[in-house]
Amino acid sequence: MFTIFLLCLIGIAVAQQPKPCTTPPQWEGGIFDRNEQRKISLGGRVSYDSVYHRIRIAEEIEGSGEDTALDILTLFDAKIQFVYNLRYRNCSRITITEPWQDFGILPDAVPQGEVYLGSSASSGGGLLVTMWFV
Repeated sequence: MFTIFLLCLIGIAVAQQPKPCTTPPQWEGGIFDRNEQRKISLGGRVSYDSVYHRIRIAEEIEGSGEDTALDILTLFDAKIQFVYNLRYRNCSRITITEPWQDFGILPDAVPQGEVYLGSSASSGGGLLVTMWFV
């Protein structure tokens, strides 16, 4: 009886071991950053597309004495980046050399801990996040 209980306990512990999830091939998200020392705020949107290897960042930078709004489109297969300055209404075309790198958890990553963001008091009120390191 004790052996069966011990095997069940080990099975439950092993079943709770975090496993890396697969990142969606296309997604969008918001970004925000505030630097108190330099009194600069950055906010915007990120669009990620691993199917066609492209990233778009639309950002607004405030507080640098001169507010700026940029729309940056990076096409990794074509090795080109377009930077459109919405304030001055000009576009720069830049050749890039960095290769495409998928966004996600690497296969050899190891879970290092978990944190719950938000509230676990109600269903859907929070998010359980696992931190991964290589």
